[in-house]
Amino acid sequence: MLPCVMLLSSLATVVAFAESILMTEVFVIPIRPETFDWSTGDGQTDQFSYQPSLLNAPDLPSWIHYTYSKRDHHGFLYGVAPKHQKYFQLGIVGLNKHTYETRYKVLDMNVLERENLTKHEIHLKIDNLNVEDMFDRNRTEELLDIFRKKLWKEATDLYVTFLASAIELGARLPLKPSEGEGVVVRLGSSMPFSQELNELQDEVKPLWKLPSCPRDFKRTSVERLFREARFALDWCSFRLVEQERQGLQHESARRGPSMNVLGLPASGVFEHSEWRWARSTKASIPTRSYFREIATTIFVPTTLLLVLAALLSTVLCLNHENIEKRETRPGEGISNNNIQMVQYAVPERGTLKSLAVQPSSPSDSLLRSPRMPNERCNPYVRPNPPPYTGPNNL
Repeated sequence: MLPCVMLLSSLATVVAFAESILMTEVFVIPIRPETFDWSTGDGQTDQFSYQPSLLNAPDLPSWIHYTYSKRDHHGFLYGVAPKHQKYFQLGIVGLNKHTYETRYKVLDMNVLERENLTKHEIHLKIDNLNVEDMFDRNRTEELLDIFRKKLWKEATDLYVTFLASAIELGARLPLKPSEGEGVVVRLGSSMPFSQELNELQDEVKPLWKLPSCPRDFKRTSVERLFREARFALDWCSFRLVEQERQGLQHESARRGPSMNVLGLPASGVFEHSEWRWARSTKASIPTRSYFREIATTIFVPTTLLLVLAALLSTVLCLNHENIEKRETRPGEGISNNNIQMVQYAVPERGTLKSLAVQPSSPSDSLLRSPRMPNERCNPYVRPNPPPYTGPNNL
């Protein structure tokens, strides 16, 4: 009897609780400490963390998102169940970060079909809100009432068909942390668009050329309706969409006609023999060659460096020869000029000396006459000194 009691107590930690969601409509499922039978009498609600995933799988499906709100101190599962989605299960692991106690819950997801599927959708981007703000049912109803009562009165079955953070879709964080990050919402209905909506789209069409409008942009005729309800819309992102499939058919096509977007059989019954998550093998991982990158980063710069070095060396060698030739030619010209100057200066000096001192006798002129031609021929020969004239008594 004791083993049976222990078995029942262990099963109590993984007992399943069910949630029903509608097809093509945004669902929001809060995850609280009460979900795991934890008490928060001490007021420290941030001591718990949660990790949801598809049952017997490592992660959630692509159309289910999880976020933790520090304002509400709760975790939230949200998303849109696509068409032809059936029953499935989620596993949620709860962790008490103070005591390190771990608990596990199984969430049964029952997907119900809608009678009237959406055929027309309004694409909105709200700048001053976060995703957590749209989890509030009252806040969502305020947005829907603006269209139900003023702009799209025929849409009695209006509901939210898409919800995502603007940051996740590529928008930038606001400059002030106190401002909202922005949220992208789609509202769908089976009724056709009203005349007011068509006129509003024609009014904002010139703004479509801008990626986003400033937060204080107030130049539409219906701006006051949203400002009074504290909704700051980005009119550059306002669109009226007909029969938008949001790309889910492409996701289903990659998984095959007999599988839905969860990878489960089309019948909706989860069987381990038909579907199981398996890690990828080394052979299935694609490989590529890095030869082109190596050649681009190493060989090409090295080749260019060698070619430039060879060209530079050739230019320097040719320039060095020209410099040597230029240095040799001016030296020769200077020596010739010096020689010419000596040639002209020596006879001039000799002439002056000869005029200053005249030969006293014909014998002196005879003695100097043989050397005069040599002096004229050889410019480096010093001229003869003037004749010595001794005292008259000798």
